[in-house]
Amino acid sequence: TLQESVLALAKLGGFLGRKSDGAPGVKVLWRGLQVFRNVLDTYRLLL
Repeated sequence: TLQESVLALAKLGGFLGRKSDGAPGVKVLWRGLQVFRNVLDTYRLLL
């Protein structure tokens, strides 16, 4: 689902996902997107 995808991206950005944490913010999602992009670029480089 979209919610699972957003949480996975947020976890890459450092979001812990505890009950009291609330929803992930824009900064942590942006950091997660940058990490994902780096992993994707490295994967493409190795192919």
